[in-house]
Amino acid sequence: MDNIYYQSESHGSNGSTSSTYHLASKVQKWGVLWKKPFGPATSKQNASNSKWSKRFFVVKEGFLLYYPENEKRDFDKRKFFNIHPKGIVPLGGSIVEPMNDPNRLFAIKIEHEDINGAIAIATESELDREKWIDILRRSGRITWRNAELGESMIQTLEKQSLQLAKDSQRYRDQLHEGAQALREEMDKSEELEKIAVELENEKHKIEEMANELLTEKDKTQSEFQETLDALKEVEKEKESLSQTSDKYHETLQLLEKEKEETLSNLKYKEEEAKKLADQNMSLSDTTSTLKDDLEKIEQRRKDLETDLENIQISLKEKELETQALEEEKIVFSEQAKQLESSLQDLAVQKEMTDHELKEEILARRDAERRLKKAEESLAKLEAALKEREDLITQRRKNETAPPEVREEGAKTLEKMRTYSTIDEEISASVADLKRFFEDVALEAAIDANKPIIMKNAVHARKSFIRKTKSFKLRKDRDLRQRHKLTPEFTLAAEARHL
Repeated sequence: MDNIYYQSESHGSNGSTSSTYHLASKVQKWGVLWKKPFGPATSKQNASNSKWSKRFFVVKEGFLLYYPENEKRDFDKRKFFNIHPKGIVPLGGSIVEPMNDPNRLFAIKIEHEDINGAIAIATESELDREKWIDILRRSGRITWRNAELGESMIQTLEKQSLQLAKDSQRYRDQLHEGAQALREEMDKSEELEKIAVELENEKHKIEEMANELLTEKDKTQSEFQETLDALKEVEKEKESLSQTSDKYHETLQLLEKEKEETLSNLKYKEEEAKKLADQNMSLSDTTSTLKDDLEKIEQRRKDLETDLENIQISLKEKELETQALEEEKIVFSEQAKQLESSLQDLAVQKEMTDHELKEEILARRDAERRLKKAEESLAKLEAALKEREDLITQRRKNETAPPEVREEGAKTLEKMRTYSTIDEEISASVADLKRFFEDVALEAAIDANKPIIMKNAVHARKSFIRKTKSFKLRKDRDLRQRHKLTPEFTLAAEARHL
């Protein structure tokens, strides 16, 4: 018989399981083992059946193939296995157990309902025997009944997987919508925090402005008092100048009388001089002396007239200064009234700002509490979905696992919660999220009127700022007017000094 070889793509060592074979040529294990003849034996054949011989074995997809020992060299050299073995043992539904044999310590017994008798093979060590028993038992699971059962289970699992994928996608969409809503709520919360910070800053600014206005009011009162004091001093100076002016008028009148008397005396003396010119030359000296006295009196009269004019100019300047001070007094009174009105507006506005800020803080705390509760519900929902996926995965593994692993998987499934418990938790979490979004929608409808109140508050603050600016402009204008009057006061002081 010609040997026909099947090519293998593996380059693994002898006796090891290859993981790189092509699917059509995959072999699970190979190696040289001891084999004992099997089948019903007669008394004459007992001696020959107890003889062990070496064979080359290959495990191929549920079958145990064995060849002469020299076949191993060809397999190692070509990496092919011969499709015409010396014997084939079906492993599907077989029973593989260790066997005690006096000649071979590490023997293995294979029994099958379609084979008359047991097949005995042996390895060189206990480790090799355990490996061969494990691969032979796993290969024994491949039967027609298991294949049909596996196909039906695969279809059922595919249907369940498709349904679970749809549910998962639906839940993911809901979670995505919930996450977007939560993100919007978080953005609103951040905006509220910013508004609260701005309100707090505005409150501090208003308090600073109130303090400045109080300080300005104190300064205005002190300036008003100084103005009153200056006005009193001006009145005193005015009275003093009036008295001085009266004295100058009296002196001027006396000088006029003296001038008239001197002129009359001068005429009389001139007449006497003419009469006595020839008689007494000494009278010429007296005449010249009288003329000098007359010139001095005339010069003194001129000086007194100049002083009188300066006094009149000073009186006019004092009257102007008194009028300016009266106007300044009226302006300061109006400014004091405006400051009191501004302070009252500030007090009312401060109370309104504090009340709005408290309401905003309470609303933000309630929103943060509901947001935290929604996040907890979302976390519970994600955990329940993950637990459901783990339960489905564990059941799939348990259905396709060997009996030993299946028992452990069953214990694990018993410890895990059931579908109904998980679905109840998912429903509760979804209900919590639904209530949260309904509350958010209701608050959004209620908050629709808030911008009007905020606009009114902004309008009141702007009105207050305009009043403050107009007050400062009026004050600057009054100061400029006072500075314009200052040079006149300087000239008046110089005139009084002269």
